[in-house]
Amino acid sequence: MSRAKLTVCVGASLLGVYLTACHQGANSSHQPASQSRNLPVMQVSIGAPVEYTTVGSVVSDQRVDVTSRLTGYIRTISVQEGDHVRRGQLLVRLDPSDVEGGIRQAQAAVSAADAAFRDAEADKGHFQQLFEHGTISENEFRKMSLKDEAAHEALNQARAGLDVARAQLAYSVIASPSDGTVVDRPKRPGDLALPGVPILTLESGHALMFSAFVDVGEDKESLNAFAVGKPVEVRIDGLATPLKGTVSRFVPSADPTTRSYQIKIALPEKAGLTPGMFGRAVFQTGESKVPVIPRKAVVERGGLSGVYVVDSENKAQFRWLRTGREWSDRIEVTAGLQAGERLVSAPDSALRDGDRIVSTEASNE
Repeated sequence: MSRAKLTVCVGASLLGVYLTACHQGANSSHQPASQSRNLPVMQVSIGAPVEYTTVGSVVSDQRVDVTSRLTGYIRTISVQEGDHVRRGQLLVRLDPSDVEGGIRQAQAAVSAADAAFRDAEADKGHFQQLFEHGTISENEFRKMSLKDEAAHEALNQARAGLDVARAQLAYSVIASPSDGTVVDRPKRPGDLALPGVPILTLESGHALMFSAFVDVGEDKESLNAFAVGKPVEVRIDGLATPLKGTVSRFVPSADPTTRSYQIKIALPEKAGLTPGMFGRAVFQTGESKVPVIPRKAVVERGGLSGVYVVDSENKAQFRWLRTGREWSDRIEVTAGLQAGERLVSAPDSALRDGDRIVSTEASNE
């Protein structure tokens, strides 16, 4: 072999050795050696809650229709829709002309009855003197006494009628029966007010309820989830945080059209919560057989979710998951995990596949 060819062969061999060494060096820089990490480990358990959600609205449990006890024309209404009123505040004035006329008529009846009674009293006194002198019979005196008693009863009746007429005058002025907000004003000044027909409708801002309908279906055992006293999570549009409500009323008779049951949920007092707001009530009706894990155990990679599973040799292996429903602290796993498997419940950013997990903590968080 010539000297030139030998030089080329030796150079090529040395170059190959150099590239191999560089390649191995590069691989070793991208694949660090496995390490031991002290991290908490938990066992996967099942028991994701089965939930039933229904829509509804916030209503006031203290809704009052303001009506009149009289028949009369409305003179003034001092409030509008949306106004806040206090208990005892003047709301409506009716035209008292008819009532005042009734009072005058009752006063005249009292005057007439009083005159008749005085006349009967005088006659009775005169007849008593005649009876004592033997001029009239006992029967005649008895009849005069009965006439006097009848005149006295007629006077009492007339006075009672006057009291009623005067009481009617008080009903011509209508005050608010409670604190609240005017939500409806179907009548206007000049309209005729009738007993039992609403003039105004008030709603109290206290004792608010969430009213909805639930569909039980054929599973009558699920009725237990809607029993009075059961806790319910209520999510109101416009409020940042859910409310913790309690079932207050459940109507056990289904609507014949929708086959659903009316339910009312007592709500806590909350700033910004007003009647008419829309929302959803979430009932927990049982538990499923699907695994559920802590949210902090999930690692996000490229927009996908996964966890570090700990194998039989206590080595961490990353595994992709398909997740379902989410809560504030838990996530439902629909594929990728089995009950009983172990995983790192709080992985750190330095954890890698193959790292050995050394942990004395075992928790089913």
